[in-house]
Amino acid sequence: MTRTVISGLTATLLLLFSLTAFAAEAPDFILEDTEGDLLTLSDLDIDGLLLLNFWATWCKPCKSEMPHLQALYDKYSEDGLQLIMVAEDSPKTQSKVRPYINSKGFTFQVLLDPDQEVLSLFQGSTLPYQVLIDSDGSIIETHQGYTHGDEVVLEAKIRELLKLESGDE
Repeated sequence: MTRTVISGLTATLLLLFSLTAFAAEAPDFILEDTEGDLLTLSDLDIDGLLLLNFWATWCKPCKSEMPHLQALYDKYSEDGLQLIMVAEDSPKTQSKVRPYINSKGFTFQVLLDPDQEVLSLFQGSTLPYQVLIDSDGSIIETHQGYTHGDEVVLEAKIRELLKLESGDE
């Protein structure tokens, strides 16, 4: 029985390694932003790194994470970090998105995905859900959920992908 568990664990680790060992192309999408303008992923000029973050106004971990994402965006946008937040609020709660963003003073772009179609395209199931996309349009990494301290790991990954030295700020 122990051998089966170990073999199962080994197989799972090998599968996880194989999934992260290569980058997949990010699926294209068209979504409306909070101003009513359309954004197409393929039309974006990703000059460094794009962080897509899927969230909702009813998601407490999402709300806890957002100030940290704003801080990372403020710190690294000039180095090539783009941040797009994708609200997964249903049509019923979608009217809360723009007032929430404005009340917190967030400056990142927010798109609306009321039917969770784009979240499904990116194979997300738990909010918040992050997708890092490089300048070639390849998915580098995904992360589900938020626990205090995740922002430190994310910042290290951003610095690595943007090729910033530890002394660069």
